[in-house]
Amino acid sequence: MINPLLKSCSILVALFVWANSAFAENLFSTAIKVNDRSITVYELRQRSLFLKLLNVPGDPDAIAREQLIDDRLKLNAAKTMGIELTNAEIKGGMEEFAARGKLDLPSFVKQLKALGISEATLRDFVKSGLLWRAVVQTKFGAQSQVSDAQLERSTNIEGSGGGIRVLLSEIILQVLPGQEQKTQDLADELSKITSTNAFSDAARRYSVAPTSASGGHIKWQALEKLPAVVQPLIFGLAPGDVTDPLPIPNGLALFQLRAVEETGDKRSKKAIIDYLTYSFPKGDQATLTGLQEDVKHCDDLYALAAAHPDHILNRTSNTLGKIGSDIRKLVARLDQQEKEFLSVDNQTLMVMVCGRNTLAQDPATDLEKIRFGLRNKRLAGYAEGYLENLRQDARIFEK
Repeated sequence: MINPLLKSCSILVALFVWANSAFAENLFSTAIKVNDRSITVYELRQRSLFLKLLNVPGDPDAIAREQLIDDRLKLNAAKTMGIELTNAEIKGGMEEFAARGKLDLPSFVKQLKALGISEATLRDFVKSGLLWRAVVQTKFGAQSQVSDAQLERSTNIEGSGGGIRVLLSEIILQVLPGQEQKTQDLADELSKITSTNAFSDAARRYSVAPTSASGGHIKWQALEKLPAVVQPLIFGLAPGDVTDPLPIPNGLALFQLRAVEETGDKRSKKAIIDYLTYSFPKGDQATLTGLQEDVKHCDDLYALAAAHPDHILNRTSNTLGKIGSDIRKLVARLDQQEKEFLSVDNQTLMVMVCGRNTLAQDPATDLEKIRFGLRNKRLAGYAEGYLENLRQDARIFEK
């Protein structure tokens, strides 16, 4: 006969084993389904603990949910593009992450385990970030390159001392299921447009934005008030240039810069000002009218000067403090490719500013660092737009 006490203990042990088994089963059950990938209750809890350790602001549970959903989308994107990581690459990323806290990887993992966070949680977090970086570089690397001309224009804008506002046109293409490549090909063709009229015609024909009826025209806007993903794409464009296609939810966006202007009177004292003077006999009304109406760019003057030996063209680059006092104030207030006329003795003198370079006088300026930063901003913009598209297309179910 079984001892009643032993029988009672056996029942308690069985109940304990069953309870722990049920708990474990519940812990590793699916909480969220993202397309064909699962997120478990355990993963949500682990990521939440990890975020608390990192002092990430906000609700750690809500952020953990959002991050893990995005992680699944990023993993899918990497798989679709055939991008994989070696164990050595993942371990290197983990070591780099640990080094930010001035720890080696074993010490960091030991601290995580003491707080109930598994090494796999760190590994998954790092792996997702590395894969996504590779996806973005592969998909948008070529589009994010910054040419020398774009670098100069963007740095001159940043160093102008005043605000900047831009006049843009837009084309928003709708991406329908099964039409992704066809729409991408169309967007790539539209991005090659250099004429404002051609871009407006394309906007009327293809754009689904409310501005399509007006040729995609958008009113003047302050550069700093544009969406964060758009700003780095506009930086460095010259009037007439079109951005590369930007992924947006269920679509692709393209923007053309029609005009840009400064909205402040401050000028960098360090700027090298490229300006010219053009003098001709006072009373030569034909030359005066031609200069007023036909000259839009400093380079337009060379042919005119060659045809009139009695006219004097001088083009100089200097800081404002080294420009002659007779025209210094005039040069200081002129914008690029803007001109004014004044009388000097028996001559009419045209003064025209050709450009400003805020970098030449600052030996500490690291152009490659600026280029790298601008490129990263562009990549971040493309990445966010692409991820938002993936979110829109995803099938997400919560248990």
